[in-house]
Amino acid sequence: MLRLISINLIIFACLIIGLELLFGTWFSSTHALHQFTKPRNIALERPNPLGDEPAVIHYTRDANGFRGLAADVSEIDLLTVGGSTTDQRYLDDSATFQARLAASFADEGRQIAIANAGIDGQSTFGHIANFEAWFNRIDGLAPRYILYYVGINDALILSSKPEFDVIEASGKLRRLQLFIREKSALYQLYLIAKQAMRPPEESHQLSHANFALPGTPLTDTPTLAPDALQDPDVTRALDTLGDNIATLARLTREMGAVPIFVTQRSTAWTLENGKVVGIKQISPGFLNRYTARFGPINGVDVHAVESRIADAILTACRAADAACFDLMHEVTFDLGRDFYDEVHTNAVGAEVIAAYLHRKLSELEGF
Repeated sequence: MLRLISINLIIFACLIIGLELLFGTWFSSTHALHQFTKPRNIALERPNPLGDEPAVIHYTRDANGFRGLAADVSEIDLLTVGGSTTDQRYLDDSATFQARLAASFADEGRQIAIANAGIDGQSTFGHIANFEAWFNRIDGLAPRYILYYVGINDALILSSKPEFDVIEASGKLRRLQLFIREKSALYQLYLIAKQAMRPPEESHQLSHANFALPGTPLTDTPTLAPDALQDPDVTRALDTLGDNIATLARLTREMGAVPIFVTQRSTAWTLENGKVVGIKQISPGFLNRYTARFGPINGVDVHAVESRIADAILTACRAADAACFDLMHEVTFDLGRDFYDEVHTNAVGAEVIAAYLHRKLSELEGF
């Protein structure tokens, strides 16, 4: 019996080795990004988790970790960097704001190559790390512009968030694991299957919590004390964000590209007759990062916090002589139509962002 088991195990091992030698990449040169812990070489097809069209969505990332790039890396006109609001995991490849922006230029007879480098949860600390651990390792990468869609993941933080911002492995064991993952055909098959079966609730909560929708009881009165946003920790966090923006502008120019910074917003507030109104109390969700710092707050308070974040981004952007787009204050969203949760836009919202960026980029000298 033992002999039979041993023979079967040997046959199974030989089969696995044969499959790996046949379909793996063990004898090819190691990719420069083999220690990169973020997704690449991904091609997923899944039912649309948002329940709208198309019924089936495709999510792809190429060998360099970019989404939506059809051209060579040397021909990229616009590289977009940000968190999950830039990645847009639950939108089809053709429905992201990058895809719709490229389509708008194509309608005018201009072919603009756009690459999506959004990483779920990444803040400006991670965007800075991208250059050494990611962008600078891609041979020939030479974007004309790098657009940073930032603010939401930099909500008054003081340091990097390792679970999101670290993109290169540390430690010999972890590097060995990633090397095997880079080469193994069976692991790539497992990864694709795992991602395809991943339920939406593991990433974003698909709910309308914290939406300042018509018919919802709203308030125009803040609850934060007038000096709450002058707190030393808040000021230090905003100064850190400004420093990160300046660093990103410098790194972008060192790559030979022009930096563009775009501000963001949530759904906790809206405008009524030009006046800011918001939900009466923030519910548990993405905006917990605000309540954890300030305690119970409402949508008007969220607007005040997000305005301070946007101001810090724009001030540092202008000081760096970069292109500065204040989407937070310049775009009027239909919150119920354009967002599927507190901060993430659906396909319709992506069209709104694309239309805004198309107008702003068209006004940008030299684009």
